[in-house]
Amino acid sequence: MNYWESYNNNLLDLSEELLTHNIENDFNFIETDLYNHVHDILVLSLLLFEKKKEIRILDYGSNIIPWSNISNKIKVDNIKVTIYDPFSNNEKEVQLFDNFKVKILNSKNVLKEKNYEFLIFGSSSQYIKNFIEVLDSNMILNSNLVLFTHTPLSKKENFISNQHSGYKGHQIIRSFKFIKEKMEKNKFELIFKSALPPELASVDKEKTKNTIYSNLLFKRIM
Repeated sequence: MNYWESYNNNLLDLSEELLTHNIENDFNFIETDLYNHVHDILVLSLLLFEKKKEIRILDYGSNIIPWSNISNKIKVDNIKVTIYDPFSNNEKEVQLFDNFKVKILNSKNVLKEKNYEFLIFGSSSQYIKNFIEVLDSNMILNSNLVLFTHTPLSKKENFISNQHSGYKGHQIIRSFKFIKEKMEKNKFELIFKSALPPELASVDKEKTKNTIYSNLLFKRIM
C-alpha cells in the first residue's frame, strides 16, 4: 500500500474520535504537536470571507482531520469542502456532521475547476514536482485566498532534502522569495505569515538552518 494511502486510512479512527468529542463537548478536540495551531489558522482564514451563501474550498492533498474538528470552532453551514486525495481508492462524500459533509476526489480533473474561492496546501506543495504550473493555473488565478500551512521553504535557493519522518522520501524545498514573488506576479498579496520550529520540517539536519517551516496566507488583489 502507498505510504500516503496508508497514512490517511490510519487517520479514520482519529476522525471518529474528533467527531465524537465535538458532539459531546462545547469546545473542539485539542490536537497534538503543531496541528492545533495550523488548523486554527485554516479556520480563522475562513472569517475573511464575507457572509455569503457558499464558500467553495479545495484542500489539495489533504485528509478529513482538519474538517472533523471544525464544528465547535466556526459555523459550517455555508462551507463546501472538496479534498483532492490522489491516493484515495475511490471518490466519495463523507458526512461529518448533520449539516456538513466533504467530498474526497482522486481525479486530476478536480484541479481544472476555476471556481474554488479558497485553496489550501497543507504541506502538500513540497511533493508536487510541477508546482510552478499549479501556481499559474486557472484554479489559483480564479481563487480569492491561498493558504500554505506547515510548509518547509528555503531562506535562499530551492533545494531537495530527504524527509526524516514516517515518510521516507524527498521534499522539494522551494525558495520563500520565489513563492512570494510568483504569487505577487499573479496578483496576490501576502497578508499573513508565521514560522514554526524548523526542526519539525524533518529536513536533512545540515539544511535546517536554511529552512523556514512556514504558514503563508495570500489574498487576491481585486
